[in-house]
Order: sequence, then C-alpha cells, then structure tokens
Amino acid sequence: MSLDSLMIRSANLLGAPLKDAAGKKLGVIREIFFERDTGQARFVVLEFGGLFGSSGKFHPIPWRALRYDEASDSYQTDLPRDLLKNSPAYDRDQLGDTAYAWSEQAERYFRTDPI
Repeated sequence: MSLDSLMIRSANLLGAPLKDAAGKKLGVIREIFFERDTGQARFVVLEFGGLFGSSGKFHPIPWRALRYDEASDSYQTDLPRDLLKNSPAYDRDQLGDTAYAWSEQAERYFRTDPI
C-alpha cells in the first residue's frame, strides 16, 4: 500500500457523512481541527441533520473516535448516537473563540486524554 493511498484531501472529508457501526448516517463532517504544532487532526465537527435540515449546532468529536471504512467510503464511529447527540454543542462563532474552551469540554465529555 502506498502512502498516497492512505491520504485524503480535506475537500473530500468536509461534507462527508459520519456513520454509526451499523452504517446508519449520524451527520456530516463540517470542519476539522488540527493541532498547530504537530499537524495532527484532533477533532472533527459533526453537524446532525434534523427534520428541516441542519441544527445550527456543531458537535466536536475526537478524531481518534473515527475510523475510515473503505467498503462504504465513509467514516464510522462506535460511539452511540445518544452520546453524540448529548455531547457539547456550539455555534460557529463559539468554535472560533478559544474563550469557550470547547476542546477541553469535548475531551472531558468523551474522556479522551490530550495527545
């Protein structure tokens, strides 16, 4: 397997569906947050689809909770839908303001240790 086959362009990841372990769509990946110093992806921001489209709230999900499923060409997570739905949610302005400390809140919620 070549290194090129393991790469994905950010344009292909944004808007990609996130599915549960059964393959059911949970929402859409709207943003990716990278650690500035290491370049490692830390969070994807999931937007759940509602009855009338988007919810307007964005849920940061730890990158390590995702895995790529080659068969469905999508990302999947084993995290239960209810856990994701009840996770900390922010509007776009809050995600852009470090004063909200959304990454620490999300790490605590999902019980992940900083990389």
